[in-house]
Amino acid sequence: MSRRTLMLALLLGAGSAQGQAASGVTLQQLIAALPQAPGWRSAELQFRSAQLALDAARARAGLGVSVGGDLNRLKAPASDGAWLTSGSVNLQASANLLPWSSAADAVRQAGRAVERAGLNRLSSQQTLTLNVVQQYLAARAARQAATLAEAQQRLAAEQLQVTQQQRAAGLTTQEALLDARSALEQRQAALQQAQGSLDLALRLLYGTLGLPLPPQPPQLSSGPVPPGAPAALDSLLAGALRQRPDVQVALSSVQDARAALDSARRDRAVPNVSASVQYGQLGSATSSATGTVYGGSLNVKTGVLSGNVTVPFQSVDQPNSLVLGLSGNFAVLDRAADTAIQSAQSSLDSAELSLQTARQSAELDVRQQLLALQNALAALPALQTGLLRAQTALASGQARLQAGLDTPLQLKSLQLNVQQARNALEQATGDAYLASLRLSVAVGEFSPALITLPDAPLSEPIPGDQP
Repeated sequence: MSRRTLMLALLLGAGSAQGQAASGVTLQQLIAALPQAPGWRSAELQFRSAQLALDAARARAGLGVSVGGDLNRLKAPASDGAWLTSGSVNLQASANLLPWSSAADAVRQAGRAVERAGLNRLSSQQTLTLNVVQQYLAARAARQAATLAEAQQRLAAEQLQVTQQQRAAGLTTQEALLDARSALEQRQAALQQAQGSLDLALRLLYGTLGLPLPPQPPQLSSGPVPPGAPAALDSLLAGALRQRPDVQVALSSVQDARAALDSARRDRAVPNVSASVQYGQLGSATSSATGTVYGGSLNVKTGVLSGNVTVPFQSVDQPNSLVLGLSGNFAVLDRAADTAIQSAQSSLDSAELSLQTARQSAELDVRQQLLALQNALAALPALQTGLLRAQTALASGQARLQAGLDTPLQLKSLQLNVQQARNALEQATGDAYLASLRLSVAVGEFSPALITLPDAPLSEPIPGDQP
């Protein structure tokens, strides 16, 4: 069974609902399925397209070979002369010899495009991975909220039943009965809203992965853990300027623009000089070649070296000749080339401004994410204390129930308070964990290997929940 088939069997709920509830779906399993997600595959395809463009540029810069020929029939004089046939076969080869050839520039430009495509792929995949983590924790929180809302609805129904009995016995007012009924209706509405939010959260998570929602809603068994303290701000800023994909993309664009400017200046400054050589039975000034001719040329401006061999259909034995040639011209007035230089300079200035903006945005993003993480970590102690207080109140309530001072409904209310405090603490822990991941993205250090959440089965309020 392939990895994808095994993963789909797991995620689509191939097993029984009881088996799925027992094992649950971990965040690591969903992360492992990410390479099949549409967003991930799209990023891979864009990178592959850039690689193919680089391969094509390298092929164009390599050796080129072509074969040609010509055929002529001559009748002179036209009125009563005999037909004469002549022709030749020609073999040509060319290569980009000098490093400033346009083909070599295209290869370097395509190489930088591959680098940028790789950085964009990394950024897209980081964003997608972070979205899956966020959606997973949101779906888990929605499951906790739905479970709590269901328990609160059951408690409200029991409270209404007790109030109805008290009203029948004349121990309470009609207003109290209406209040209890209204509380139940509010809990029912809250439960419906929580179940709808859970369904949407699960659909969003599985939709991001490109998978249908399982028939049985999965149990999300990975719980958040509090992150460690962040590194110093200076270290984070230095890492962001060195590693962030958007900064590296902007830097690559500057290099591209600088190379384009150098090419435009070189095209304007280098004269169009060409050296050529021919050897063979070249014929005379008034006749074509009578035998095999070898030739070659080098264009200094384009950097292209070419060679050719011409073999006539009919040859006449003549001495071999050698011809050396040198030609060239320089554009004294070339407004098109001057405009190209100005345009390239403008593009370089724009790219440098974009790089400066990317660095400023990176610094601001790091500061914002660091502050968000610090604030999230600072909120945890109060919620931990709140959970401890709720557990303490539950212990006191159990003691009062055993002493006959409290009712079972009051104890259930205290149990729900404990669960509510647990949910709030887990939500805040998840926020802090996400803040730490966002900070690692802002610094450029994010990796799926950083996502190591332990199993933390979803808890449900039950009678007698002990602190």
